[in-house]
Amino acid sequence: MAPGFDDDDEGAPTTEASDLTPATSAEPASQRRALPSHSIPGERYELAAQLGHGGMGEVMHARDRQIGRDVAIKRMRGDAPSERAMQRFLREAKIQGRLDHPAIVPVHELGRARDGRPYFAMKKLAGRTLAAILKTPDAPRQRMLRAFADVCLAVEFAHQRGFLHRDLKPDNIMLGDFGETYVLDWGVAKLLGRPDDDLDGGPAQTDELATVAGSVIGTPGYMSPEQATGDPGIDARADVYALGCVLFEILTGTPLHPRGSAGLASSVAGIDARPSRRAPERDIPPELDDLCVRATAACAERIATARELGDAVQRYLDGDRDLAQRRSLAAAHLESAEAALVAGDRRAATRNAGRALALDPTLRGAAELVSRLMLEPPPSLPPEVEQSLAEDTDAVIRRTAFTGLVSSVGYTLAVPLLFATSRVPPTWIVALVALVAVNTALLLRGTRTDVRFPQGAILAVNAVIVALTSAMGSWLLGPPLAVLTVMGIMAGRYYSVRQGVLVGGTVIAAMFAPRLAELGGMLPVTMHVTGHVLAIDAPLFHGETSTYVWLIALPPLMVAAAIILMRGLRKSERTARRQLHLQAWQLRQLVPD
Repeated sequence: MAPGFDDDDEGAPTTEASDLTPATSAEPASQRRALPSHSIPGERYELAAQLGHGGMGEVMHARDRQIGRDVAIKRMRGDAPSERAMQRFLREAKIQGRLDHPAIVPVHELGRARDGRPYFAMKKLAGRTLAAILKTPDAPRQRMLRAFADVCLAVEFAHQRGFLHRDLKPDNIMLGDFGETYVLDWGVAKLLGRPDDDLDGGPAQTDELATVAGSVIGTPGYMSPEQATGDPGIDARADVYALGCVLFEILTGTPLHPRGSAGLASSVAGIDARPSRRAPERDIPPELDDLCVRATAACAERIATARELGDAVQRYLDGDRDLAQRRSLAAAHLESAEAALVAGDRRAATRNAGRALALDPTLRGAAELVSRLMLEPPPSLPPEVEQSLAEDTDAVIRRTAFTGLVSSVGYTLAVPLLFATSRVPPTWIVALVALVAVNTALLLRGTRTDVRFPQGAILAVNAVIVALTSAMGSWLLGPPLAVLTVMGIMAGRYYSVRQGVLVGGTVIAAMFAPRLAELGGMLPVTMHVTGHVLAIDAPLFHGETSTYVWLIALPPLMVAAAIILMRGLRKSERTARRQLHLQAWQLRQLVPD
């Protein structure tokens, strides 16, 4: 029976008769006479309502007139209790009084009433038993686990003082209204290593010791196998087993063993003590799942001390508090991310959403927001992305400039052939060489990483080259050169319509300029149409041999130049796409489905 307490939600709790059936200790008559007979409830204490009762005792709310405080008085029931029963009652008071621990109800006074029946005054508690809390919906698991860790330390304290409780269960654990925790009802406690006799020796009467049939002491469903079989050599591990049963009940909401004699049989036979199997819907932490198994294992494999069990629960709580803090921070970051997204600050939104997801990967809102930020592009490119894209484009341009250098080398190699096989004026050839040299210098400058690519100058130089070669070879050489020039320059940093119009218009004008000059009489006419015959009289061609040389050499050279240019562009594009898809796949793995 729980010592005096108020239970506003449940009313005055009633305890089983077994809770008031303690082990006995023979008390010499001299010691009984030493009890203060003047301290009777009717003189010092003003009795009020009953707080609880059992088969052999009751707890009364009382007022201590001497000090002016509320106390609980535990006294014996019945008209003529046996001497043995009174000694057992006094034994409980002495054990409880000797265990000076914050989680054990202090005894203020021990005395006898006028009729000789003993009583003891103790602190009046305010709170609810763990059993009452477990009956409520959504019982606070963290609060119960913290109280359980305190109970383990109190039981360890009793073990260190040489006492074994033997009746630990939710009914005998109280959670105070202000965070206190108490271990109640030491009526069946015994001295470790000694038989079930009184504190000061004397024979034990088995029928008076038992809380169940026979010589078994304790509450069925919470007794260890060795305690359930009446083993007289039980030790602290018996209380550890009971604590394991209590922990199981905290985690699952249901007792590990059934009540009554079936509980004894279940304890002796053994049972699956994994809370996760009994209540899979409760999300039992694996470390606590394992603790229940170890605390209720066979005696040899069982956790040895109550402190070890309590420390393990406390370690879980410390980690769980850290988890709670991480979840709180994650929620705050998620809130900041959502606010930043509404304000249009995508950078802050992405940063906070990522932090929220890192702190709590199970936070659904964070995962959804990260997915949204990854899948929905911003309305405009951030400055950092613009800069990165420009740097990447410059790298492509540098590779294209290198291809242009190869073309310039080709131009240079063609100069001796021009002198040997064509009627091109030497001044034109010198001009072409000069333009190729300027173009080569500009392209070399464009391959460097520390200067801006001179696209405008290269466009102007190439336009002149197209115009000059068109004048040399009319329509046979001008169009393919124009196409290659447009392809190379359009691989630049910007891909706007304006750029396309500018580049295309400039090159087309350069290609048509020689023809217009011919029509205006400024240059010799290089192309004549007579009936169905197109006659070409270009300076590039001089005799049959030179004509065939140029007709055979020019197409493969143009095709090769186009292949080299497009291969570089295509390779860059494929590499970029591959990296993009790989990055998208990696990001998808980071975000929960």
